[in-house]
Amino acid sequence: MNGMKHQRANAQREGAMKSPRAWSAPVIMLAVALAFALAACLVPTTKAAAYYNFGTVGVYPGGSYLSVQAGQSTSTSISVDPSSSDQTLGCGMAKCPQVCTSEEVIEANYTCFDVNGQCTCAGTSYSTYYPEVYASSSNGGVATAYVSGGTLVVTGNSAGSATITVTASLRQWTTNSASIQVDVTEPPTSGGSTSGGGGGGSSSSEIPASSLSATSTPSTAGVPREATPTESKDDALNETVIETVAGKVIVVEKNSFLETRTQFEKIIGTKDQVVFWSGSSSDRPDYSWTFVGEDVSADSPYLDFDPTITVSKLGAGNVSNIMKQAKDGLVMEFAHEGDLPGEASVYVKVGDAFSDGTELGLFCFDDKAKRFERAQEGLKVQDGYVSFKTTHCSTWAFSTDDLASYEVEETNTPGAISVNKQDSIADEGSNGWIVPVAVGIVVVAAAAVVAVVLVRRRKRADSGTDVEQEGAPEAEKPPVAKDEPDDAR
Repeated sequence: MNGMKHQRANAQREGAMKSPRAWSAPVIMLAVALAFALAACLVPTTKAAAYYNFGTVGVYPGGSYLSVQAGQSTSTSISVDPSSSDQTLGCGMAKCPQVCTSEEVIEANYTCFDVNGQCTCAGTSYSTYYPEVYASSSNGGVATAYVSGGTLVVTGNSAGSATITVTASLRQWTTNSASIQVDVTEPPTSGGSTSGGGGGGSSSSEIPASSLSATSTPSTAGVPREATPTESKDDALNETVIETVAGKVIVVEKNSFLETRTQFEKIIGTKDQVVFWSGSSSDRPDYSWTFVGEDVSADSPYLDFDPTITVSKLGAGNVSNIMKQAKDGLVMEFAHEGDLPGEASVYVKVGDAFSDGTELGLFCFDDKAKRFERAQEGLKVQDGYVSFKTTHCSTWAFSTDDLASYEVEETNTPGAISVNKQDSIADEGSNGWIVPVAVGIVVVAAAAVVAVVLVRRRKRADSGTDVEQEGAPEAEKPPVAKDEPDDAR
């Protein structure tokens, strides 16, 4: 009986030492805790700890269809929104750590962000980034294309159809594309003169006064209705002259051959007009300018000016901040800054954003005050266009909303979260709680493992002592002697 007890005790001690069950529970707990902690540490502490995504780049061609003869070129405008983006280096990149703890940021009461929502962990300086825009053709044998500035130039190579795809990409924005269908026709085989051709009369021939109209009538796009529609081109000066009793109107496309000074010098001091237009054709341009010679100063230092206008829904910088708060709007950013050589009538195509009959307010952005000021109201959209007069170029915007009622807001830009607002802005909030919680879990798990190990050791020690106490008296007892035979005595 006592021998069997000794064997059971020894077996219990050896089983406790060899059985994996004694160690499996604490090991599993520790492994799970470490795995969770590792995963938590890989999660960015804030949204800015990874790459930003400010949205999708907008690509807006002047039209969805073009036609051109083989051997000829045509063009249309391409508008990209945003036209630029001011950014810091940002967080979560190769040159930037995942944690923002700069003293400047902390003193400004921000976590990783400046007032524009830009990550400052790699520095507070800004760089301006511009979209990369390129064109590709589904059939290069039929048509090829390239983008120059805000213009898409398409060249017909042979009769047929092709799809031109314009793609725009911008740092920390999602790349986007737009497509244009192009039909290429064979050039005419029969003779016949064309405008500017060698045969026939000269464009400088005098026109009988009886055949001239009294005045030119501008269309809703700003181009005289009497002007023959002209397709865009960029291989020469694209100019049309309309003669009227009241004077002449020069209609000229904004392309690489345009010299505004030369055009202004033709009309200064007269009632003649010059119209600059940009787009796929003169009858439906993206925008146009009209200047009257009497209003143009010969001494103006701005006779050489760039008439380019970029139209977008948001604009950039503080303008974008406000436009995101408004219910609608279109922003006009001018390549020219400051005063114009004279008063101009500006016509802008807005049909994609506002329906005919809509009354819009015109607002001018004040860079110093960082807010819009109302300039005009009650501008009505007609045939997809709206017009206004101006003597200077700033950042202008159309809207049915009161843009002057908005101010720049720090939380309007993605990621711009003030420390004292983190709890109330869930979608822009920080995930900084994850790491401390993970560390706490690891500590608790480690303590639990240590406690389990100590308890098991104590149980094994107590079990061993009990066995020894039970076995000692049995060892002191003398062995029971067998009865000796009689002859042994």
